[in-house]
Parts: sequence; structure tokens; C-alpha cells
Amino acid sequence: ISTPLLDTMQTMPSFVYLIPAVILFGLGRVPAVIATMIYALPPVIRLTSHAILNVDAETAEAAKAFGCTRMQSLWQVRIPQAAPTIMAGVNQTIMMAVAMVVTSSMIGAKGLGEEVLISINRMEVGRGFEAGISIVFIAIIIDRLTQGVTRSLKKKSGKED
Repeated sequence: ISTPLLDTMQTMPSFVYLIPAVILFGLGRVPAVIATMIYALPPVIRLTSHAILNVDAETAEAAKAFGCTRMQSLWQVRIPQAAPTIMAGVNQTIMMAVAMVVTSSMIGAKGLGEEVLISINRMEVGRGFEAGISIVFIAIIIDRLTQGVTRSLKKKSGKED
């Protein structure tokens, strides 16, 4: 059931998520945050599931042999081993959320996205470029931070490249 739902969520254009959010919550920041969260969820769900299900079989078997319960195996073996891939999903989710900034400004969300939208409406190329490049820099900084966390998790789990 989850795969078709995630497939549907990932193929829908980002602005489509704004419609039900605006109907339920009106204009402003709240529907923008809700639409962004729903839009950005599929990558982290998919990559988390993939990571946990594809933990090395020998590692999972060793946990079972040492008497780990299913929950202990999940929390103390599978999730730590899967953490770098889970972090890739978190990174993709954050990047998708940042990509929603301009789209969310269409329903009244304030911020850099609003600056881009106003610039487009007024044909102010410089102002739009300035706001757009600021969004890109924010995305790059967040990307580097999550990559740093991923590297430290890889070192901790012994999966360093």
C-alpha cells in the first residue's frame, strides 16, 4: 500500500499540495508548512525503509544469535547500520523542502520565496536573482551540514568510505 502512495506523492507537482492545505487552513504560513512537509516526506520514508531492510544479513543474524529482541535489533543494530542511508533521505527531504520555498510564497508564506515571486511579478531580475541565489546558498549550507553528520555516522558505524 505504501509504495503506490509514495509513487503518487512523488509524481505530483509541488503546487498541487497547496490546494488542500489552503482549503483546510486558509492562506499563510501554516498551509505552506503542511504542504511542504507532505511534499518532502516520500524520500525519507523510502530511503529509511530501504536502509533498514537492507542491513547486512550477517549483522542482523549476529544480533539474533546474541539474543536481541526484534526491537533491540532494530534500535541497536539495524538503525545504526542504516544511519548513513537514512541521512541521505533526510538530506533529500530537506532539499525538497527548500525547493518548496518559492511555491509556498504563492499562498502567502513570507520569506525569500516571496521575494522571488514579487521580483517575477515586477520583472526585477536583479532582486529575483539575489533572493534566488540566497535560497541556493542556504540549500548548499544545509546540504554540507547533513553530509557532515552523515560522515560522522559512517565513522561511528565503521562504514567509512
